[in-house]
Amino acid sequence: MSDTTRTERFLLIRTLFKQRALIGVLVGRDLNARYRGTFFGYLWSLFNPLLLLGVYWAVFTLVIPARVDVFVPFPLFLFAGLLPWMFASGSLLDAAIVLPDNGPLLKKVVCPPEVFPTVKVLAHLVHHALALPVLLAGIVVAVSTGHMAVPWTVFLIPVALVPWVVAIEGLSLAIAALAVHFRDLKDLLQNGLNLLFFLTPIIYVPEIIRSAPLRRLVLLNPVTPLVTLYRDVAIFGRISDLDTWGWAFLVAVVCWIGGAAIFMRLRETLAEAV
Repeated sequence: MSDTTRTERFLLIRTLFKQRALIGVLVGRDLNARYRGTFFGYLWSLFNPLLLLGVYWAVFTLVIPARVDVFVPFPLFLFAGLLPWMFASGSLLDAAIVLPDNGPLLKKVVCPPEVFPTVKVLAHLVHHALALPVLLAGIVVAVSTGHMAVPWTVFLIPVALVPWVVAIEGLSLAIAALAVHFRDLKDLLQNGLNLLFFLTPIIYVPEIIRSAPLRRLVLLNPVTPLVTLYRDVAIFGRISDLDTWGWAFLVAVVCWIGGAAIFMRLRETLAEAV
């Protein structure tokens, strides 16, 4: 790894730190713009995951019963997988359009382009935090009715989110830069995320897959350890083994380094290309 590459990544981190006040303002603007004119406002951060959970619950319990042998209620199992996935997919899809949407600001104001994908990641992280009370309420109900034990590790959810945030920040930087030059990227990304969703153990556990090659593919999926970490501490009341933590943080670091490298390579061309 060259000294130039290390310097560029350091400059990227330093720039984001120096612009933290601007990032905070833009995150607030993004959240306000998203819910401006709506009747429920920020409550949609609760309703959206609940509605999505309702759809998946109906499909996989009433229409196509899921054969998931877990010791917690299936809706909680599903929700604990959907929450981080929604944070990740929403951030990446928004990153694909964030620079063209802010083109005038990039061209007329001295505003570092790396700020905009970071704003999207943080805004979706806020949505995730606002939806967590739904998960916690579900846990309280399940525990009080005797359907599951108290997951004492639930306070480690912020720790389990760290590799998600690092990985998604890196990928968002790369996608934001690439999408300026390849306008078809958003559509490709949407289809790719749909495929990745079903290759990730969100609505099932890998053990139910009968095909050994397919089960191996799911286990090798880089998103799998991230989901496992989150779900283990959120609802299963256990801390994943060191291998899972190691793989999760390795995925996060690789995504960050690769994404930052791609972004810095294209950075100087972004203002002219949007």
